[in-house]
Amino acid sequence: MNAAIPERRPATEEISGLIERVTFHNDESGFCVLRVKVRGQRDETTVVGSLPSVTAGEWLSAEGWWVRDREHGLQFKATTMKTVPPPTAEAILWLDRLPM
Repeated sequence: MNAAIPERRPATEEISGLIERVTFHNDESGFCVLRVKVRGQRDETTVVGSLPSVTAGEWLSAEGWWVRDREHGLQFKATTMKTVPPPTAEAILWLDRLPM
């Protein structure tokens, strides 16, 4: 008897932050590469995923997992993401206090 082998998927996680730069966006597929200032991360985080449109300065909310790309290093691979208004004024204020 062959038992089905469960698919191993990484544990998902949620991140959010300010989109600092749109490195790449394909208008046809929506695939994008973003640089995001995420709470708890000293450096900008690379986020890859899909959005119909995106602009630097928008707030990003994403769900996915961390991957280490051989060529580009550590990235957050988003399975779902959306741009939303910043949740609070405090969320914006902490961005000014992060080291550059």
